[in-house]
Amino acid sequence: MKKDSAEEHLKLQAILHILEDRYPHAVSGLEIASLVDLSAEKVGSFLGFLAKYSFITYNETEKTALIRADFSALE
Repeated sequence: MKKDSAEEHLKLQAILHILEDRYPHAVSGLEIASLVDLSAEKVGSFLGFLAKYSFITYNETEKTALIRADFSALE
């Protein structure tokens, strides 16, 4: 189980890098899901978490995410 957890952690880090690399453009959750090989539901859940704590802006209707400039600068 530790291996699965480590792999998922790397995928979540990859999502953050994708968002940062695409800034200032929004990225669709489906595109992210295909790039990191996670389900759209898991990606959507993670993006919802990031939006809840204001790390990203997430458009629920279009299912697109945009990293906030102030969070991007932290990395």
